[in-house]
Amino acid sequence: MKKIETGAEVKRLLPAYPLFVKDPFFSVWSPSDELNGGDTIFWTGMRRRTFGVVNADGKSYAFMGLVPGAEKLEQKKVTLTAFSTEYEFGGEAFDLTVRFTSPLTPDDLTLLACPVCYMDYEVRPKKKLGKVSVGLFVHEEACYDRHPMPVRGGVIELPQGECAWFGLKKQLVMSQAYDSSAAEWGYWYLTGDVAFMMSSEGLTSYIATGKPEFICDDASDKYIAAFGEYENVNKAVAGKFTYAFDDTVSISYFGDWLKGYWFENGKTIYDAIAYSYAEYDTIMKKLDAFDRDLIARTEKYGEDYLLVLYAGLRQSVGAHKLVLDKDGKVLFLSKENHSNGCIATVDVSYPSIPLYLIYNPELVKGMMRPIYKFNDMPVWTYDFAPHDAGTYPYCCGQIYGLNGRREERNKYVVDFTNHKVGNQLDTPYNYPPVYGFPASSDMYLLKYQMPVEECGNMLVMTAATYLADKDATIMSENFDTLTTWVKYLVQYGLMPGDQLCTDDFAGHLDKNINLSVKAIVGIRAYAIIAEALGKANVAAEYKKIAEDYAEEWKKMCVTAGKQTPLVFDGDEKTFSLKYNMAFDVMFGTGLFDEATRETETDYYIANANEFGIPLDSRSAYTKSDWILWSATLTANTEKRKKIVAPVAEFLRKSDSRVPFTDWYFTDSGLIRGFQNRTVQGGLFTLLLDDSGKMKLN
Repeated sequence: MKKIETGAEVKRLLPAYPLFVKDPFFSVWSPSDELNGGDTIFWTGMRRRTFGVVNADGKSYAFMGLVPGAEKLEQKKVTLTAFSTEYEFGGEAFDLTVRFTSPLTPDDLTLLACPVCYMDYEVRPKKKLGKVSVGLFVHEEACYDRHPMPVRGGVIELPQGECAWFGLKKQLVMSQAYDSSAAEWGYWYLTGDVAFMMSSEGLTSYIATGKPEFICDDASDKYIAAFGEYENVNKAVAGKFTYAFDDTVSISYFGDWLKGYWFENGKTIYDAIAYSYAEYDTIMKKLDAFDRDLIARTEKYGEDYLLVLYAGLRQSVGAHKLVLDKDGKVLFLSKENHSNGCIATVDVSYPSIPLYLIYNPELVKGMMRPIYKFNDMPVWTYDFAPHDAGTYPYCCGQIYGLNGRREERNKYVVDFTNHKVGNQLDTPYNYPPVYGFPASSDMYLLKYQMPVEECGNMLVMTAATYLADKDATIMSENFDTLTTWVKYLVQYGLMPGDQLCTDDFAGHLDKNINLSVKAIVGIRAYAIIAEALGKANVAAEYKKIAEDYAEEWKKMCVTAGKQTPLVFDGDEKTFSLKYNMAFDVMFGTGLFDEATRETETDYYIANANEFGIPLDSRSAYTKSDWILWSATLTANTEKRKKIVAPVAEFLRKSDSRVPFTDWYFTDSGLIRGFQNRTVQGGLFTLLLDDSGKMKLN
């Protein structure tokens, strides 16, 4: 089977490697080329020390983290698969393989939601060893956000082995609700053959002697630790640990406090650990089958594209929390990581959907349901779609563009934690929640909304889920709302005014040509919806509007043999990625002709920098998700490969050692902003196009 791995020529695969990834609060990464070359981190960059040590005959060797007093093992190789990161080490006395696996299969909701990750290992002795132990240590930093707080824990006996656990002594459940934050509630569990809770003195003792000891007082600097222990080792020995997180409460959903999908029907964290052990072989076979299928799907594009997909997969899925609402419907709620912390942001969900349309369109519906629900509440009085549904983990109504910003918000908030975080709001969340306000509240500033953007996104997403699974329920239930939104696009979409779009970091832009494309494709998506619901006359009406608008669009901006500019009536030397054409291609609706799209593609390739195509002519920065969306404008495989290759090069060479950023400079390879966002599900756009799942008829 094809492998993506380091070697003589490739020293690095990713800027940061995923180790344990499950959701926005359960996320551990290595930002170093060598697993033992630096401390592990939370996706935000905050230190989350996780140490790995092998003790052989009383001498300790570090394979993960900066372990004080332990000799560093020499790292030989890193190998990636869809759900695993594997390291190989060599030493005088033994070789070692460790593998970190995060089961996040979008096509298996039980496995996706199970809040457990694995680290498995194999020690291969080069000579007979009297005693070997493999230890995994998790520092108490896992339990708090930024500032140390008292931690309690212990060890319990499970059928699978001993399980060490800890969490804050005093927990304010659901107390963190802002960007780049970690939960200060819930409990962490580490299971192995032997487990301990210990202080730093206990770790020091183990490093010196190889004997785990319970040394734990009321001081800070506590660890939970798990061990595999072996005697008289003259052949390979192997084992595994499970690392789990029970957040106890996951989401506040319009007044309902919801636990994670796994915990439905009374299941516990101990059931999750038991399931992970009992089904280990089956789970690994399922992950391997997924990986083999992904390799087959990407074969024609080569190793570069496979690397890009490996880089985005765990990150995208792990930026969500999977729960069920009170009616048993799936909610797949993203955190807008490293951006503003919003939950269920429409223009963050939208770029991510190719991954989920391929493997499980129900997850796309789970992204949309909170938006439809909030849209129908009295406080939302507009004829366009909302931008978001709150601040993660509070799904309580849109917070983007609130009227008066800080001054007004402070009238309606209570500070439960006294956290003051950089330039974030002093208060972690709104109370009472936005959805509880009446229609007369005047909560939002129109200037900071994205009307064309979000209407187009929701219409396309809704149509796409139907084409993926032929289930018309969600669009039937919300047809009146969809009709309101399409009328907005008909009125304002062809020539958008001075509006924000999803690329809001670039500011307002009048007469945005790419945003006009989104409106036209959104109108055509509505026609698809209407036709599927048996409304033939309505479908025909809006199909014609979309086609007429596309012709008018071409007259206003297309010059034969030249790329389309950034704005209508703008400088012909300008350009922008026309990524909004992607679903016109995938639907097969033909609104924008092949000649126009090929001209765009050729211009992109000719004007690419070392690490990719700029987003538009205003700056050298780009969005990696939109680069891959734009690659669908051509059906030519070689051209697609040329578009993908610089993104893979960015991964191998970027000096910004963070989880895969989607916003970076194409000339320097440095991050401009954003990291660990779900939008990287959009990297799968070429596979979605190849699947033919979106084609009409």
